[in-house]
Amino acid sequence: MTNPNLLSSLFTPWALNLKVMSIDHILIPSSKVDLHTKKDSALRLPVRKNELVEGRVVKSIPPHHALLEIKGKQVVAQIKVSLRQGDIASFKVQEVNPQYILKLVEVTGGQKPVVGGLLRGGGFSGFPYRFLLDILEPLMTHGGKTAPGNLTDIVVKVWALLQEMSLGPDKVQNPRFLHSFILNSGMLLEHKLKSAFLSGMGARNQIKALIGQDLKALVLGALSDPKSMELFSAESTKHFLDSLEQLQFLNLSAMEDKGKCLFIIPMYWGNKFKFAQLLIDLGDKSGSQANGGDRVFRLSLLLDMSSLGPVRADVSILRKVIKIDFVVCNEEVQRLFDNSEDYLRNGVEKHGFSVQQITCVLEEYNILAETSLIDDIIDPGEHHISLII
Repeated sequence: MTNPNLLSSLFTPWALNLKVMSIDHILIPSSKVDLHTKKDSALRLPVRKNELVEGRVVKSIPPHHALLEIKGKQVVAQIKVSLRQGDIASFKVQEVNPQYILKLVEVTGGQKPVVGGLLRGGGFSGFPYRFLLDILEPLMTHGGKTAPGNLTDIVVKVWALLQEMSLGPDKVQNPRFLHSFILNSGMLLEHKLKSAFLSGMGARNQIKALIGQDLKALVLGALSDPKSMELFSAESTKHFLDSLEQLQFLNLSAMEDKGKCLFIIPMYWGNKFKFAQLLIDLGDKSGSQANGGDRVFRLSLLLDMSSLGPVRADVSILRKVIKIDFVVCNEEVQRLFDNSEDYLRNGVEKHGFSVQQITCVLEEYNILAETSLIDDIIDPGEHHISLII
C-alpha cells in the first residue's frame, strides 16, 4: 500500500454507506438481571471512603454486571468496565452512601488484561485475531496456502474464513466489504443464533450454515474436536475467544451509551497480515441528535501502510456534506495526500456528496504509532462500579 489514493478508495465507500449500514446487532445482551437493593445492614461492606480494597470477580454477568467478592462478602456490581471471571482487581472507595461507588485502579491478577489495556498503546497489535494467527500461520505454506498434511476440515475452514474476511487489494473498493467482515467476524454470532432459533422450522439448517461462515462459531467447533486441538493451542484458542467477547462487551456498552462501535480489521497484503482499527460513531443517543436534530455520522480509520507509515483518517458526514481529516508522520507523505485531494474530492462527489474540507496534518511518529481508537470509546472518568447490596 504505497499510494494515498488507495486509502481514499478504501474508506470512501465505507463512509458513504455508513448512513445505511445497520450495526444494531453487534452483540445481543444476555438476559437482563433484575437487582433489588437490600436493606439488611448485615450485608453492608466494611469499607471507608477513599479506602483501597481488593476484590475478586466471582462471575461476569454480561453486559453490565459482575458478582464480586470484597472483604469476604459477595456483592453484585453494575460496571462500565470489562471484568472477567477470576480477575483480581484493586478499587478505591469513592462513595459509601447512599450507594457504594468504587473506582477501578488496576487489575492485579487473574486471567488477562481487559480489552482497553490490550488495545491501548498498540493500535496495530492485532488484538484479538493475533492469538488465532499465531496458531495458524506456522501451519501454512509461504503465500498463505494450506500446507499439505493432516489439517482437519475445521482448521482449513478457519484459515480460509480469516483470509476471506481480511482486507486485501482486491477488496479495497468493495462497499460491501465492511458488511461482510462484520457478518463473518464472530461479533454477530449470538444474534444470528437467536434469529435462527426464533425462525422455527429450518432452524437446524440455518445454524449449520452459519457455523461455516462465522469465525467464532468455527473456533468453538475446533475446541470440541480432538484432532483440531492437536494442532491448536488450547490456551491461545481460549484467549482468542475471551478477547473477542471482551470486544463484544465493550461495543455493546459503547453502542448503548455513546452510539460507538470499534472493529479490528485484519489486512492481508503481500502475504503478510497487518491490522486496521475502525471506529464507527452514530452519535450519542442522549444528545440533540436524539431529539430530532441533524445527525452527524463519524468514521475513524487507523492503519499502518507499508510505505507511508501509520495514517489516521477521520470522516464526518452531515446530511450530504463530508469533512475529511488525515494525520500522517512526515512532510513527504503529507505532500502526497495534498496532491491527491482532487482525486478524493471527485470520488466523493460522484456519489452525490459535497466535500466541505480535506486536511492533512503532521504528528510525531511515536505518538501516531502508539495511538489506539480505544481511547475514543473508553473515558478514564467512567471506570467506576456501583455496588448493589
